[in-house]
Parts: sequence; C-alpha cells; structure tokens
Amino acid sequence: MDDCHRLYSKSIIIPVILGLAVLFSCENDIAKVRELTHVETLPAVSAIDIVTIYSDSAVVRLKITAPELLEFAESEDQSPRIEFPKGLKAVFYNKGQEEESTLEAEYAIYDKKEKVFRARNNVIVKNFAKKQELYAEYLLWNEEEKTISSDRFVKIVTEDGINYGEDGFISDENFTNFRILNSRGTLEVEDDFER
Repeated sequence: MDDCHRLYSKSIIIPVILGLAVLFSCENDIAKVRELTHVETLPAVSAIDIVTIYSDSAVVRLKITAPELLEFAESEDQSPRIEFPKGLKAVFYNKGQEEESTLEAEYAIYDKKEKVFRARNNVIVKNFAKKQELYAEYLLWNEEEKTISSDRFVKIVTEDGINYGEDGFISDENFTNFRILNSRGTLEVEDDFER
C-alpha cells in the first residue's frame, strides 16, 4: 500500500509542479496589460473615410474629409478629443459658398475641453482670397483666442514674395493679418519713389 500511495503521490505532485512552473514562467507587466485593455484608452467613436460638414444658418462653412477619425471621451488623464491619425483636409467656405481657404495635414487632433486644434506633419494652409500659402510642420488654432500660430519654422508665400519664419508666426484665425517671428525672405517692392 505504501508503494501504491507513493506512486499516486508522484503522479499528482509532478503535474502540479509542472503546472505551477508553466504558470509562473509567463511574465506580463500588469500595468501594460491594464493599459492595453483599459476602456478609457479606446476610442468612443471610430470612423473611416469621413466627410463632416459644418453649417451656419443653413450655409456650409466648413467641410472636413479624413481617412480616419477617432473620438475619445474624457478620462482621468486625458481631455475629450478628436484625433485624425491619418491626416485631414478642411475646406472653408465664404458666405457665397465659394472656397475661401483650405488646410491639409498628415496628423491632427482637436482638444474639445481646451478648444485647441493642433496639426502637424506637412501642414499646408491656402487662402485663395488673399493668394497666400503657409507651409509648416506644426500649426495650432486656438478657438477661443481666434488665433492660429506656430512656434516652429514656417514658409509663407504671398503675391509679394516668400517669407520664412525661423521661430514661427502668429495670425488671426482667418490668416489675413499675420506676424512672422524671426523672419527672412524675399519681397517684391514697387519703385514709386519720385525724386
């Protein structure tokens, strides 16, 4: 009976030890697992090939197209936000329904709480009425202050020439009045001076 009991004990103990070894040999960082599966890190809304039209008094003012949109709810450490991870194109219309300006970027995010829009990577803004173009790697639009700006290198092309802002620029939100920071460039000047 002793031999039978020893054999029975070995047949139970060996699988239990192997099972525990396998169980404890797998190592996962619990914080990483929680982060990946945490509901707050997942978007509340996810859409592909979106077209969004904003209107004011039945007049289209803005049309946004993007390959992907992710909308995140507010969480402990994040403001509610709308992210365009694959970029976007925004077309702004005047009251006559004509294209007034466009904005394109390879990545953009809108912080709904701060009311701040950030675009980066190949940012291009064109104002057709003023015949101006802005090229930047980063652009910030502050909705409440009604300003657009950048603290990084920008290139602004106007009918009068090309301006470079080594330290960025600041402008009203319509890109009609702007100030270039630490500027350099070439401008065409008419010689109207009479002697």
